[in-house]
Amino acid sequence: MMFLRKIIELVPRPYLVNRCVFPNITRSKHTHHLKNVQPESVKPFDAIPGLTPLPVLGPIQHFISMIGFLGPQKTFYDLCKVFYEKYGSIVKLSIFARADMVILYEPEDFDQIFRAEDICPSRPGFQTLIYYRTELKKTTFDGVYGLTTAEGAQWRDFRTKVNPIFLKPKLVKLYTPALSEIADEMLLKFKKQLDNEENINKNFEEELTKWSLESVAYVGLGCRIGCLKDDLKEDDPAKILITCANDFLKYTWALEFRPSLWKYFSTPTFKKAMRTFDRQWETSEFFIKGAKRQISERSHDIPEEDKSIIEKLLAVDEKVAVMMASEMLLAGIDTVAFSVTSVLYNLAMNPEVQDKLREEIHSEKASKRYLKACIKEALRIYPVVSTNLRRTTKDHIVRGYHIPAGIDILSPNEFLSKMEKYYPEPTQFIPERWIVEKSNPLYHGNSHPMVTQPFGFGVRSCIGRRIAELEIEILIQKLIGELKVTWTGPPIETETKVLNAFKKPYHFKFEQL
Repeated sequence: MMFLRKIIELVPRPYLVNRCVFPNITRSKHTHHLKNVQPESVKPFDAIPGLTPLPVLGPIQHFISMIGFLGPQKTFYDLCKVFYEKYGSIVKLSIFARADMVILYEPEDFDQIFRAEDICPSRPGFQTLIYYRTELKKTTFDGVYGLTTAEGAQWRDFRTKVNPIFLKPKLVKLYTPALSEIADEMLLKFKKQLDNEENINKNFEEELTKWSLESVAYVGLGCRIGCLKDDLKEDDPAKILITCANDFLKYTWALEFRPSLWKYFSTPTFKKAMRTFDRQWETSEFFIKGAKRQISERSHDIPEEDKSIIEKLLAVDEKVAVMMASEMLLAGIDTVAFSVTSVLYNLAMNPEVQDKLREEIHSEKASKRYLKACIKEALRIYPVVSTNLRRTTKDHIVRGYHIPAGIDILSPNEFLSKMEKYYPEPTQFIPERWIVEKSNPLYHGNSHPMVTQPFGFGVRSCIGRRIAELEIEILIQKLIGELKVTWTGPPIETETKVLNAFKKPYHFKFEQL
């Protein structure tokens, strides 16, 4: 107890002070104008139902088996389900080292806050990475912190510089041939292992991750980095990037979503995280320098529309170019690999859908309408992240409660996307819901548009969405066009470790058509 008291003494006083109602409040469409609302009718932030936290340790007592009513939860989806059933449509939550959170279960509620905050929205990144870039390596990054950690004017300046390059429709056309070549190599690796089902499943995640990195590296750097070779050694720079991406998620989960004292002294896990950040940055720089060297040594000019992303960005701002390439090599790996696994699993479990998709692939139609619907439906059921987030920069009133500035607002999109009130047969894989006529009860437009947002919302939505969708589309086309995929085991399960992840073992079976 003496140790706990000492720790509590280290906590900044504002953390321990109850919040109060502020006079300047932005109201949602569900409330009256400020002039028409009596102050006493507004309930304080502390009155929002939810878990009671301990200082520093957060709500840990609720998650301990035999003591708390929650116990250990496998996924954030499970947690959202328990909260909704116990507390209703608005829930307060404090998670250890992070800011206070409020989960809003009515899409109208988080829609109005997200839109009110969308001029220069705050979406805080990982605090450990923020510390690394803004404090520990401040001189290295020199104010250029990237889309994952920058906030305010710094974020807007960065996004303004990269948007014109990433959002051009011609981007898809530029990278399609090279990504098709990479997908062909991945297909060949599958074909070589068709007689070894155990080996395919044992190496499935690793091979898919290697394909994902090779694809995003080509997009970001304009060159191949050799991920798909069979003898990829542990000290190969490409393998190091994959290891760093995995360790990044492991350490940030331990430091930011579980009890940790890293803000008060350097814990062993914190030191490992900092070394991982160092290694990832150094390895990214190795590949970026190689790409720059190739550009400078090129003996001829090429049309502007044929230049790689990094070459275009280098002409705008070299620091932004290097940071953007590094973030692509970090954030664009596990996310795309997970999405492909989701599509393949759902197709394996729904052979009639797989047959219909294969028919479209073998036809001469260029629209890929059903393929796109299959991807949308897979991401509705198994999104990469369970929620979207905004940190309030001003005061709001939602459902009669005051929400001050500095609170993280979560929209539980995965949980909502599996509710009958928004989608008929919500747990079923039905791609048709994305392409049927508006008069059909399945039509996705009958749901609130904010319910399913796998790539985020507004100006802070995923900048790499077009590239990610292109990578997924091309690989699924290649695989389903030539192979039949089935699932031979029990239903797949997920777990949350910052991002959603599928639990192993896998039970895929691929057969040549």
